[in-house]
Amino acid sequence: MLEILSTANPIVELFIAALLGAFLGIRREMSHQLRDKKSFMGLRTMTLLALIGTLSTLFPERMPYLPIVFFMSIVFFMGIVYTNGAFRLNKIGLTSELTALTVFWIGVLVGFEQQVLAIIITLFLATINAFKTQLHHFIVTLKPQEWTGALQLLAISGAVLPFLPRTPVDPWGVIIPFNIWFLVILISGIGFLGYFLTKFFGAKGGIPITGFLGAIVSSTAVTTSMASQSKRSKLTGIFAVGILIAVATMQIRVVAEILIWGGGLISLGTITIPLVMSVVAAVFSFYYFRITNKKHNLTVVKSDVKLESPFELIPALQFGLAFIVVLLGLAVGGKYFGSSGVYVTAILSGFVDVDAIVLSSLESVRNGTMEAETAQIAIGLAIFMNTLIKIVYVAILGTKKLTKKIAISLLVTCLSGGLVLLFI
Repeated sequence: MLEILSTANPIVELFIAALLGAFLGIRREMSHQLRDKKSFMGLRTMTLLALIGTLSTLFPERMPYLPIVFFMSIVFFMGIVYTNGAFRLNKIGLTSELTALTVFWIGVLVGFEQQVLAIIITLFLATINAFKTQLHHFIVTLKPQEWTGALQLLAISGAVLPFLPRTPVDPWGVIIPFNIWFLVILISGIGFLGYFLTKFFGAKGGIPITGFLGAIVSSTAVTTSMASQSKRSKLTGIFAVGILIAVATMQIRVVAEILIWGGGLISLGTITIPLVMSVVAAVFSFYYFRITNKKHNLTVVKSDVKLESPFELIPALQFGLAFIVVLLGLAVGGKYFGSSGVYVTAILSGFVDVDAIVLSSLESVRNGTMEAETAQIAIGLAIFMNTLIKIVYVAILGTKKLTKKIAISLLVTCLSGGLVLLFI
């Protein structure tokens, strides 16, 4: 029975290929029906293409090159289809034809027992087809200098990263160029994800959504922007919601950084601090949303948070410099002042940026210049200070009512994190 259900069984492989092809075909049929448009590639065509791909792999000994023969035949047929559409129907575009070719290789991958990869490619195709309109809208919102900046960063990283030293280059043994630039790219990539999503869904989306997406880039930018906007609106509650969601998201971002870069080096109990703080901030956010939403439809209240793409050369270099400074501060502070020097550095850096101190502490544990317990406390202190400083920003830029709400919420949030730090 287990042999029959095995993914290596040809019947099972054909079944999986048919399902993946049908999944893509159904989406195309739905899209065409909504636009009252006919297309030659729908449910049946996609299913057959995937099946043909898998069938071409079932005779590896007798006909090892059959997948290539089938593929070239399909390429020839798709060439005819494209030529007819371009010159007779005046339809310019290769998306449908390229999708068909990819579906064939999805079937081939299933036949070669690469089902996971086949499913990932299927999901990717389904996503770009389902969000076609939104993707085009996103491209319109991009500025040429943003694309150029990303190109510069990628080009420099691709050309430089492989050749950077993987051993310390400083007297304290903490600056490893390869690790530092790798982390710069990692953080820039995470920030760009939030920037992409904000652009994708619209910079002027509802305040709760803006608070979440914007905080992936910069929770400080979200806080200062919403605090300023609160002076132009009577709905201070909804801006408190956005700021608190940004704080909660920032904590989750810290958790991700610890898991990605500190896995196995530091106690997983460390992530309990930001997790608890995130939950507390989210609870306060939900509370303010409920009490304010009784009088107003808060989901339609707009917020315009101005964000800059972090996936550019200058922001990346700035973060890299901050990262090096914090690394050196931790090393020097720890050497000459012990753990107290490390904690002072963590507090000071927490006022400016929490990512730098979190990753610097983890990197210090990695290269053996800091104990895991010290790093745990340093990370906690940095999170507290980065959270508390937002009260100051709101007090300076926002209204008194908003300041009161944020102060109470964030003080309780930090208190909950402090209690966790005492017991882990």
